[in-house]
Amino acid sequence: MAKSRQTLTSDINVMQRESAMAMATISSLDDDELAAPTACEGWTRAHVIAHLAHDADAMANLARWAVTGQETPAYESREKRDADLEASAKLSAAGLAAALQQADARLLAAVRALKDGVQVETLPTLLSGEIDVYSLPARRTTEVIVHHDDLGTTWEWHEADPDAVLDAIEECVHRLQGHPEGPGLQIIAREGEEWTVGDGSTRIEGYYETLLPFLARGQVGAGLRYEGELPRLPPW
Repeated sequence: MAKSRQTLTSDINVMQRESAMAMATISSLDDDELAAPTACEGWTRAHVIAHLAHDADAMANLARWAVTGQETPAYESREKRDADLEASAKLSAAGLAAALQQADARLLAAVRALKDGVQVETLPTLLSGEIDVYSLPARRTTEVIVHHDDLGTTWEWHEADPDAVLDAIEECVHRLQGHPEGPGLQIIAREGEEWTVGDGSTRIEGYYETLLPFLARGQVGAGLRYEGELPRLPPW
């Protein structure tokens, strides 16, 4: 993602919009509905919501590190992250919604502070390698809209802001380009953009709202055009 201090305000606005839409969905779920399975293998809705809350705090840690220059890793370790997730997933629906709302507020304050300048511009992460700190709002937005769909409610991809979907596509492309099992793809958006993964051997074409479901979750909608057999994508 080509993000900078100049794009922060608009990126934060998009993040807030998508977070509010996800919160509206999550707040409508009761305890029984949280036990339903999701598109994330082995995770219930409660796990997905808990992950969103912990992810917000992890990104807030990175934003504070960038501003202060004092090392604050996103997570202490994978083991601690996984243990905290399991514990949070046992909260009630109201407790999980409150935890996510509070984490979103902490993240918002942290990324807003980036507007005043940073001491560190690139930071290490467990899953994405080195990232540009100014990309944090857009990365968060990607997590929110992908996991919003994972919840399996009435929300649909086309309800996301087009800028959010474009950023999410670029994040998916970046992940595939860096994944050892990333397939060869030539990705054509009818809105005008093009991306290449690997040797570009398989061409796919569609509007943003059709490309993102495939790139993020392997979902093949009616509007996706492709030549030959679609490759299996590595997990998110």
